[in-house]
Amino acid sequence: MYPQNIDALSAELKGRFGASTDFTERRISKQGFTACVYYIRSICDRKYLSDRIVSPIVKNGGKDFAGGFDSLLQCAALIDATDPDSWVKAIMGGNALVAVETDRLYLTVAPADDFSYRSVSEPDSDVTVKGPKAGFTESGEGNVAALRRIIRHESLRVKQLFVGELTDTKVFLVYMEGRADPRVISKLENRLKNGAACIVDSGNLELMLSPRGSFFPTLGSSEKVDKVASKLLSGRVGVVCDGSPFVLTAPYVFAESIQSAEDYLKPFWYATFMRFLRFFAFLASLLLPAVFVAAVYHDKGLVPSVLMDSLMEMEKDIKLSFMAEMLIMLTAFEIIREVGVRMPRGVGDAVGLVASLLVGDATVKAGLAGTSVLIIVAFSETAGFIVPALSNSITVLRYIYLFAAYGGGLYGLLFAFGLTVMALLKKQSFGVGYMVPLYPFSLRGMEDFLLAIPKKTLGRREKLK
Repeated sequence: MYPQNIDALSAELKGRFGASTDFTERRISKQGFTACVYYIRSICDRKYLSDRIVSPIVKNGGKDFAGGFDSLLQCAALIDATDPDSWVKAIMGGNALVAVETDRLYLTVAPADDFSYRSVSEPDSDVTVKGPKAGFTESGEGNVAALRRIIRHESLRVKQLFVGELTDTKVFLVYMEGRADPRVISKLENRLKNGAACIVDSGNLELMLSPRGSFFPTLGSSEKVDKVASKLLSGRVGVVCDGSPFVLTAPYVFAESIQSAEDYLKPFWYATFMRFLRFFAFLASLLLPAVFVAAVYHDKGLVPSVLMDSLMEMEKDIKLSFMAEMLIMLTAFEIIREVGVRMPRGVGDAVGLVASLLVGDATVKAGLAGTSVLIIVAFSETAGFIVPALSNSITVLRYIYLFAAYGGGLYGLLFAFGLTVMALLKKQSFGVGYMVPLYPFSLRGMEDFLLAIPKKTLGRREKLK
C-alpha cells in the first residue's frame, strides 16, 4: 500500500530494514513542509548527500513545493520511485530515497553510492609481456566504462539486469549491435532472469549459464580489458558481474583456448608458431602419460626402442608397478598445485617449491617412482598450464585416458580420445558449434585458429554458426 505521509513511509521502511543500525533517516521540518532522506550510510557518500541533497532542501524547501525535485536538488540524476519494493532496492543499491510532504507525499530516488574498489592494475591470471596491462576491477560500472574507453562507437550497447533473489547483483550485458547475434543475447537474458537465489561472483553466473553437466567451458572468462573488447568486436556478448574482476564472454569455442591477446601484437609467423606450440602442449598434456602406459603394458612399438630400453633400465629397481607410479605422481602433483593455490601467495610458492623437491627426490630414493615417470608427469602437468581455460578438463581427462590405456592399450586410448572428439564436435555454445572453424569447416575462420594473421582477423566479425 502506498503511504500517504512521511510517518507512514518511515514505518514502512523501518519494518523492511528492521534493526539495521546503518539504515539512516534524516528528517527536515519547516512550517507546512516536511522532508526526509533515507539511506544506508555505509554505502553512501555522506558529503555528497549533505552538499547536494540535504543542504538544498534546507535552503530552498517550502510549503509551495509541488514535486519539482529537478529544481530542488543538485543531483546528477533522479529516478522515479514507484512502489515499496523499488524503494528498498534503490536504498540497498547505495541510493537515497527523498520524500517531501506538502499537500501530498512526493518521492524520488537520488544516486549517492560510494562503493570503494581497488584501483586498476595488471591482472595476475592473464599476463602479457607486450600490450595493454589494464585489468578489470570489482566495480561493474567501472568495468563497463573501461570497455567504453576502448570501443568508442555508438553501436556499443549495455543492458543492466538484477540477478539473485537474495543478493540482487547488478549484471551488465555488453555487446556491439549489428555484430552480436540477437539469439545469443536473448538466451543470456532469459537464463539470467531465471537465475539462482544468490550471485556473488561471475563464477556463479558461469555455472548458472552453462548447460548442466558441461565438461568443457561454454563461456570465456578474462580479467584483461583489451581482450574482452576484442571479443565484443568479433561479435561476442560480454557478461559483467558487479563485484567480480572477471568478465564472461559468450559464445565460447575451442579455438579461443589456444589464442592469446599477444598473438595480435606480434608478427604472424611467430604468433602462428606459438599457436601450434600451444596445441601440441595441449595434446601432450592430455596423452603423454597414457601413451607411455600403453607402451609399457600393451604396445611397445609406440615408443622408440632406444627410449623404451632406457625407461626399462630406470624402472628395474622400482618396487611399484608403472601404472601405480603414474597414479601416485599425478595425484601428488595435483595436491601440491592445490596447496600452492590455497595458501597465501608468499607461503604457497615456498610450500609448493619445497614439496616438489621433496616429493621428487624422496620418491626416487625410496624406490616408489622412477626418474622417467617424474619427467613424464612433470612435463604433462606443466604443459597443461599453457591452455588455462581447459585446465580443469585436462586434469580429469588425463586420468580417464590413463585407465583406458592401461585396460586396452593403444586401442583403448584411441577409443576414449575418439569419444572426446565426438563430444566436442557435437557440443554447442549458445547455438554455436564448439569446434568452429574446424566443424563446420570454414576456410576464412582457419585464418584465426592454428594460423594467426592479425592483419586479416583483428576487429573482424566472426561468422559463428
